[in-house]
Amino acid sequence: MKKLISNKGFTLIEVLVALLIFAIGMLGLAGLQLRAHQSSNYAQTRTIATLKASGLVERMRVNVSGVTAGDYAYDYGSDGDPSVVSGCEVESGGTCSPQDRATSDIAEWIQELGTVLPILDDAGDIIASNADIVICQDGDPETDAGASPGAGIVCDNDPNSWTVYIDWSDRRDVTNQVVQRYSFTFVP
Repeated sequence: MKKLISNKGFTLIEVLVALLIFAIGMLGLAGLQLRAHQSSNYAQTRTIATLKASGLVERMRVNVSGVTAGDYAYDYGSDGDPSVVSGCEVESGGTCSPQDRATSDIAEWIQELGTVLPILDDAGDIIASNADIVICQDGDPETDAGASPGAGIVCDNDPNSWTVYIDWSDRRDVTNQVVQRYSFTFVP
């Protein structure tokens, strides 16, 4: 007569090992899903920056006199927060000088931009450590972002083209924030 070998608990160990492998696979899948979501948010932010920069360019094309006079030149680092000139609001349809229109266009545009990018504080002012905006005459735009927003932007004052720079800190990685730069160049 043959002696039966006891296999008690062996099936349970197989199930536990399979469950462990499945759990590790699910954790990997969750990490992949999180990364895809972060990349999607990044792409959405870049798309919004593109649309907003295009909107400012359209405002500049309407105010040719302001562009020609250089009234749209703006650097947050040296110019600070612009304010809308009374009577130049887009909604009011008021008439104002090309310079006042340019100042108002930039102020309204920054407020619009701040509603979709993480660049404004609760008071509506640009957070200097988190963003920088430069609009200048530049025929050779700097596309590589520096270590901080606004770093490395050098405008060559080419009168034939304008560049809109939008720099912001991307908060995808809290421990190592990455500066994103979007530049949009156009010929008036």
